[in-house]
Amino acid sequence: MKEMLDKIDRLQQEINKHRPLDEPMLSQFKAYYRIGLTYSSNALEGNSLTETETKVVLEDGLQSAVNR
Repeated sequence: MKEMLDKIDRLQQEINKHRPLDEPMLSQFKAYYRIGLTYSSNALEGNSLTETETKVVLEDGLQSAVNR
């Protein structure tokens, strides 16, 4: 158990070396998780949209997705 906690501490220190994130990187993370989590959540509920289609709906709205 101690080995696992030590590894977690080392990984946390590695993450902390990169903080604070610069704005472009932070924006990329937000977009990735916004789209990825929405896609995954919808897929669990049975939605058949692809991740790309989900991205189009989120970024451009439903009407743009229908016209593609």
